[in-house]
Amino acid sequence: MEDTTLMVGIVGLGPHGTNHVDILSELGHEVYGVDADTSARQAFQEQYDATIFESLDELYDQDLDAIIISTPNKFHETAAIDALETGHDILLEKPLAHNVESAERIADVADRTENVCMVGFHHRFRRVCQVAKSYIEEGYLGEITHIDAQFVRRRGIPGRGTWYTSQDIAGGGALIDIGAHLLDLLFFWTDWPTLAQTMATSRSDFGQHDDYSYLHMWGEDDRGKLYDVEDSVTAFCEFDSGTTANIQVAWAANVASSHSYRFRGTEAGMSVDITNTLEEVEPEVEQRNDLRLYETRSRRCDHFVDSEVIVPSNDPYRDELETFLEAVRSGQRPEMTNVEQALEVQRAIDRIYQASR
Repeated sequence: MEDTTLMVGIVGLGPHGTNHVDILSELGHEVYGVDADTSARQAFQEQYDATIFESLDELYDQDLDAIIISTPNKFHETAAIDALETGHDILLEKPLAHNVESAERIADVADRTENVCMVGFHHRFRRVCQVAKSYIEEGYLGEITHIDAQFVRRRGIPGRGTWYTSQDIAGGGALIDIGAHLLDLLFFWTDWPTLAQTMATSRSDFGQHDDYSYLHMWGEDDRGKLYDVEDSVTAFCEFDSGTTANIQVAWAANVASSHSYRFRGTEAGMSVDITNTLEEVEPEVEQRNDLRLYETRSRRCDHFVDSEVIVPSNDPYRDELETFLEAVRSGQRPEMTNVEQALEVQRAIDRIYQASR
């Protein structure tokens, strides 16, 4: 029987990296880790009894099948380009990089080496998002004229004072973090149109204040000692297809948490609600998987039809990882969340940031 075990290197041993390791272990693969932080390396070795290294060169010298990179955004470029140049297939946590110039350099090397380069936009692997895409593709909605999209957390600033809230290291705040997921889904559902124009406003109303109140926090709270990014972005976007979109992204806002999309079509409407609160930031965890269709018909008399589409839940992280590993085995670069698509998302993020200044 053929041995399907893969040897996978993990660059960055924080929560994102260990989330991948948990799934890889369940799937029976071997993992090797590297992190600049001594305590992170020690904790990783103790938890997983895995081999660790102190440098990228040491890790990349191993006979590995693939590399998963989950470092802070600014360090994606070095880790990714070195991995690609040494012949490795890679999965990068989103976003592709901390700015568009760095993202373009990664994409150029991925194109030249022809190695697999996926980016971790895991929401696209949710079955409910795939089913929504199928209704759009078959023309059920007609022409999509407008989308209202929001990814808003009531209180969800990650690790105030850490790299997440550093403009230099993260490249931005809420938009480049959770907003990257929102834009990826918008582009995916609308078949990757060109962003023609945008108006945007960014705000920083919460995280830099000493009296910022919350129930839980993802990461450590250094009380905003390093906080030069935005809490929220509101944008209006117009695409070359004619579709428009209102975008709301917030790490913190005095409203209920929501990750949802409302589509207006010429034949029907649709709503997708994948609000998926985290136990680290919410008192009660809520996992939504809602897809609804809205139509107006005229059989016998004019009437409305509201339909609930029942889609079985799945683990998008696992499906994303299995897609990556299959691409590694086959040597075929995947269509899902590839580097070219991630670069388009990065360019849209850059356009919105520019419009907000």
